[in-house]
Amino acid sequence: MSTEPFPYEYREYQKEFVEWVRKNVKEKNLLINAVTGFGKTPLILSSLLPQAVEEKRKVVWVVRTGNEIDRPIEELKTITDITNTKVFGISFRGKRDMCLLLNDLKIRGRIGYDDAKYICDIYKEKCKYYNNLGKKKGERYATPKFYSEILSECAVREICPYYFQLKMLPLSSVIALSYNYILDEGVRLVVQNGIDLKNAFLVIDEAHNLQQASISLNSDYLSEISILKAIKEIRDYAIKSKKMLQFLKIMLDSLRREINHVDEDKEFDFKALMKVSSKEFLKMTELLCRAGLIVRERRFQNNQVPRSSLFHIGEFLARAYDSLDIDGIAFILGRDSKEKIRLELVDMRTREVLSQVWSLTYRNLFCSGTLNPIDDFARVIGLNNYAGRSFPSIFDSRNAFSVITSYLTTEGIDFKKEMAKAYLQTIKAFVESLSENIAIFSSSYRIQDALIREGLHEIVRTNRRKFFIEEQNMNGKRGREVLQQFKACSETKTKGVLCATMMGRFAEGADFPGKELEGIFLAGVPFERMTTKTRLYIEYFQKMYGESEGKYYAYILPALKRASQALGRALRSKEDRAIFVLGDRRYKRFLGLLPDFVNQNYTTVYDDMALATEIRWRYYS
Repeated sequence: MSTEPFPYEYREYQKEFVEWVRKNVKEKNLLINAVTGFGKTPLILSSLLPQAVEEKRKVVWVVRTGNEIDRPIEELKTITDITNTKVFGISFRGKRDMCLLLNDLKIRGRIGYDDAKYICDIYKEKCKYYNNLGKKKGERYATPKFYSEILSECAVREICPYYFQLKMLPLSSVIALSYNYILDEGVRLVVQNGIDLKNAFLVIDEAHNLQQASISLNSDYLSEISILKAIKEIRDYAIKSKKMLQFLKIMLDSLRREINHVDEDKEFDFKALMKVSSKEFLKMTELLCRAGLIVRERRFQNNQVPRSSLFHIGEFLARAYDSLDIDGIAFILGRDSKEKIRLELVDMRTREVLSQVWSLTYRNLFCSGTLNPIDDFARVIGLNNYAGRSFPSIFDSRNAFSVITSYLTTEGIDFKKEMAKAYLQTIKAFVESLSENIAIFSSSYRIQDALIREGLHEIVRTNRRKFFIEEQNMNGKRGREVLQQFKACSETKTKGVLCATMMGRFAEGADFPGKELEGIFLAGVPFERMTTKTRLYIEYFQKMYGESEGKYYAYILPALKRASQALGRALRSKEDRAIFVLGDRRYKRFLGLLPDFVNQNYTTVYDDMALATEIRWRYYS
């Protein structure tokens, strides 16, 4: 293969990037910090492919969500087209997205990944698409394929796209899939036969998400609603087990009594639920799972989603029992947004869990625009033997300017009305001074709701802007609609104001190139609310790393990464321009944890008038 497969003309620092990766990846894992728009995806592929092809290694590229898996394959297509090289690769999706049978069955209800797996497992031998896979002549693709292309082509040939993907894994030099296929041991077994990780470069995209991703994948919860549904399943499906019914009722009563004594959440002694011996408790979990399988089978026979609360409760309780007395796993009892009881199993062992994954591969490459400080990140994810480098921003300092407001803060338990009013006055000055699409990212929904309640909508309306709000628990379809409508405002006289949180979908997953977003206001620092869960997480990290460093890793660093991600939405290329208002005096303390385009070009203001003057002068002069 050509030693120079990069398909574009090199921009500033890019050739240096490729040379550094090729030199260091032979001996070490790599940690790469480079801003969005730098070109990390084609650069990393171009850096690795010559060695991968020569040594017959795979490049396994993992992303946070399934929606992002086509990006590396898109760049691979460009590389193979422009450089006239032959490297095959695929983006890989799960059974729910790749099963043709699900459409034929016309099952009522929204099918999840576990449901799709269940249907495939019990129906596979009768499935014409699966059976056709062995009858029809296979082929080896010459060009990279998106999962959607594989799905369409398999539909025409009436063969199973999911199992066809699995057959393509050994033939693929580049494979793109979501985090869970590598981080989740159970799911990893699905692809491990086709991917020899010991012989692979593992590229972790948007790696700043690993800390939270590890916790999410390894945690689970049990809700009051699921227990009530389980009780209903026993009755609806005539499952004869008084002991099971009694067990569920006693468990629900116990949880209700416990939560009635506290206002928010609390650490929970799981052993309090075990009113019986360990042997009898484990026997009950087996009974629950077996009863759940009966429910799933009957629901499937009635063309319903094969889901069972009995089955989930059995699995949760069995896992909870196995987790007893493990340092780093906690049980939290609280209420959800609908005030229903929620018992959560939280696995906080980020370093211990992730370090086991990195030992499975040949080399690991971690990339993001918010990995700094690199050594701190490596410590939290349990990575050894690494080289790290942060590449400078590609943005012209005249195009990116930040203002820190010394007179605003959301610090403290209560967000007082007077401070909310002060924020609104500053936001008013911001909106009036910048006649472009802007976003107001709040540190939480609590702060966002307070700003809206105190008159944010009226400020936007008075300034003849369109107002768009990211609502809590907004579904994907509605989110895309809001995003498209907001972006479209950049091409009209009536500009948009997007109101969202630094914890939400728009602060990280969305891109706003060019005129789509030219001003960002951060209302507060997005620290986690100090719940029992947050406190236990900090305490566990303090036990691991010491008092000050533990709080820094568990609480401070994740918050500043969220803020950095939100700021990065407006700068997607070297030509983009943006004004950033860091609306909390605490940002002055954390400048070293923010992107270089912030800490190298900023000023501090002490009132709204100074803010308005800075914005107009910097942006329109």
